[in-house]
Amino acid sequence: MGGEHDVFIKVIIVERVVKAIVLIVLAIGLIFAGRSGLLTEWAEFAQEQLNLSTGHGVIVQLLLRLLAYIGNFAHINVLAVGAIAYAILEGTEGVGLAMRRRWAEYLTVIATGFLIPYEAYEVVRHVTLFKVGALLLNIAVVGYLAYRKRLFVGI
Repeated sequence: MGGEHDVFIKVIIVERVVKAIVLIVLAIGLIFAGRSGLLTEWAEFAQEQLNLSTGHGVIVQLLLRLLAYIGNFAHINVLAVGAIAYAILEGTEGVGLAMRRRWAEYLTVIATGFLIPYEAYEVVRHVTLFKVGALLLNIAVVGYLAYRKRLFVGI
């Protein structure tokens, strides 16, 4: 295994763990924003920048209303729960890659690859530097792991 491969894997690990931490902080902010009402504008900005906005599709709106009705959650709390779930996924990928687990390779490729079309749509719909950077990073991660094919073979 070459040195450049080790460096890129370390970048992926750090990116996943940092993203998990940021998402947890965001979720806490969303929860407080929902309770206090003082941070609502900030929460909406963060929601848009981090691609956590729910869109205006009928199915998404019905699902959100169903979740809000069943769990008696406000819209912002549903977003916080979503951010926490995504943070758990990102953290699991990062820790699994750090532990050199084969399942983490597949989880990373599947989870990241699944989101690329949505991220591309979001960039086309409303370009921000964060969205473009996230899209390019995720394409690089999936491309690198696909190029390597069997990362950590035999471990």
